Amino acid sequence: METAVTEFLAVQIVVIAIAGILAQWTAWRLHVPAIIFLLGFGFVLGPISGVIKPDVLMGDLLQPAIAAAVAIILFEGSLQLHFKELRETRMAVRHIIFLGAPVSWAAISAAAHYVAGLEWAVAVTLGGMLIVTGPTVIMPMLRQARLNPRVGSILKWEGIVNDPIGVIFAILAYEYFVASRHGGGHAGSSFFFENGITLTVVAVSSFALAHLVKRSFERGYMPEYLKTPFLLTVVLSVFFGCDVFLHESGLIAVTVLGLTLSNINTAGLEDIKRFKETITLMLVSGVFILLTADLDLAVLLKLNWRSVLFIICLLFLIRPVTFFLCSIGTQMTRNEILLAGLIAPRGVVCAAMAGVIGPLLTQAGFADGEKVLPIAFAVVVVSVVLHSLMIKPLARRLNLRSEEINGVIFVGAHQWSIQFAEILKSRNVPVMVVDNSWHSLGKARLADIPVYYGELLSEETEFALEFNKYNTLIAATYSPAYNALLCETFGYEYGTERVFRINPGDTERSERRKIANILQGRSLTQTDLTLHNIKEKFRHGWRFRTTRVGKPEKDGALLIPEENETRLIIGIIAKNGLVSFYSQDSASHIKPKEDELVILFEQSSDAPQTEE
Repeated sequence: METAVTEFLAVQIVVIAIAGILAQWTAWRLHVPAIIFLLGFGFVLGPISGVIKPDVLMGDLLQPAIAAAVAIILFEGSLQLHFKELRETRMAVRHIIFLGAPVSWAAISAAAHYVAGLEWAVAVTLGGMLIVTGPTVIMPMLRQARLNPRVGSILKWEGIVNDPIGVIFAILAYEYFVASRHGGGHAGSSFFFENGITLTVVAVSSFALAHLVKRSFERGYMPEYLKTPFLLTVVLSVFFGCDVFLHESGLIAVTVLGLTLSNINTAGLEDIKRFKETITLMLVSGVFILLTADLDLAVLLKLNWRSVLFIICLLFLIRPVTFFLCSIGTQMTRNEILLAGLIAPRGVVCAAMAGVIGPLLTQAGFADGEKVLPIAFAVVVVSVVLHSLMIKPLARRLNLRSEEINGVIFVGAHQWSIQFAEILKSRNVPVMVVDNSWHSLGKARLADIPVYYGELLSEETEFALEFNKYNTLIAATYSPAYNALLCETFGYEYGTERVFRINPGDTERSERRKIANILQGRSLTQTDLTLHNIKEKFRHGWRFRTTRVGKPEKDGALLIPEENETRLIIGIIAKNGLVSFYSQDSASHIKPKEDELVILFEQSSDAPQTEE
């Protein structure tokens, strides 16, 4: 019997893991946010089929496990907040945090009382938890929608910063009304003063802890391989430790901790970010499936017409009006205000808080407490599904979406790379030539090629360039180590199959001194093309050009140029504009089709010889 139960629990764990990855992969293939599929899998595996039973799987550990996952997710999100992003959005973000949060709380609480018919104690508590949007839902949406940097930055900051603020609002409201009911007026009047001091201490302590962590990293007190697990332990310790003094204040603590570490240039943070992103992806998938699977369908049936009207008011009246008020005095355009005012999905924090506070309100004697969970979860489902489906077409209609994602970044301004960029640009492929020599970029500027003068790997570049326009990088500098670093860095963003290098071609180096292939990216073309021989060929009249694949011959074969001594095949440009380059290990699966363009590098008899 005990063996059967163990096997049943093991099956549930495997099913959750498979469902999470399948949902993420399906979303990637269909270019829609994964939350939709996570919710769908949760409903099918939980309330509908009963395959997953979270209460049986985890028992009393369910809520603490979800709380820990939320803390890690929020910390990972706060690591992505950089104050340098706020150059154009500082005023808007400030208004959203200091004006939008309290105004939304008041407006949602009033609607919950007068429209949904909830008593004031429940309405105010529900209003607090419904102001959150949260990184678990807004970040995947932004990743899929590819919004312009300004509106994307505003929605990201709002989601991460307002998440703990909304939770604290809800907890303070709950504690205040319970204290007022059972402790009299004195307990209620002193509550905000006491907990205000607690929150201040929590925030200041987290700020100081971040500086302590940075100093320990810089002075070598922590080895590299222990930094990530150490920081993960710190996050969980801080989160649960702060909750001892004030419930859910740990969310404030981990947000301040992550925000501070991100903006004081903590050494070794990039590797930590990558690990956090990976674990966060798994946690988001698991948490959403568990929360949805744990839902009782009978709970949703408790919604009446007043609850439905409240949800409509929340999404289409309160949110747009509140955001419009927050936009006054900012540089936001009308289209940006409209988009941001209509996009505010609620996520895992809202659902998790409703599952905790709803029953507590009921136990404290507030009859409407049982309505908190169905209303909150309905808001989560409706907002996530609706906003996931509408954000891309709405952004496209308002011209706030970057449609071009097939761009190529050339690192290294050479005569041949500039001519290559010209050919791609003439075929409507976005290009950019990057170099830290202003003189080398001169010919590119004269050719009207977009350029960037500076260090591509600097933090400044991250906020100065719209990287969402590009999906391919060609590293062609005279430093193989730097080319490898570029390929490793951008391979994480674009995929290792879309980063290429052209090294100088030092054939005298011994094999033991060569950089590992796994680090240095793919070699452009099927032959090992080097900077030396490509410059020699260019000097002797070789040029880049494109030719269209001809219609099939009588035997059904396409008319495709063949590679020979005077011609190299570089890649193809598909009908949708996507560029694919050949490498030594990609020729087998990149096949040109009829009417597609083949990129060639070949001897041109009329090209003048040049010297670089």
